[in-house]
Amino acid sequence: MSDTIVDFDAIITRYATFTFDDSTPLLDAGLESLALLRLAVDVAGDDDAEIDATRLVDLHTVADLKRWLADLATAGQDGGAR
Repeated sequence: MSDTIVDFDAIITRYATFTFDDSTPLLDAGLESLALLRLAVDVAGDDDAEIDATRLVDLHTVADLKRWLADLATAGQDGGAR
């Protein structure tokens, strides 16, 4: 499952209210904290996954969000061992 490629753009599009690219600030894409947490839950995939919401303050652009989501997805594949 580690070879699975996740289409983060498609996942983010479900919650964004405006068009975006990697350099778009999250608020300009219409992504606020509740949407970010919902995205995290979608990507984590495990009901028992720990989501470090304190990292939200470090997310400024869609690219930052994608890196965070990739970390969550990887942790979920590793059984939360990260």
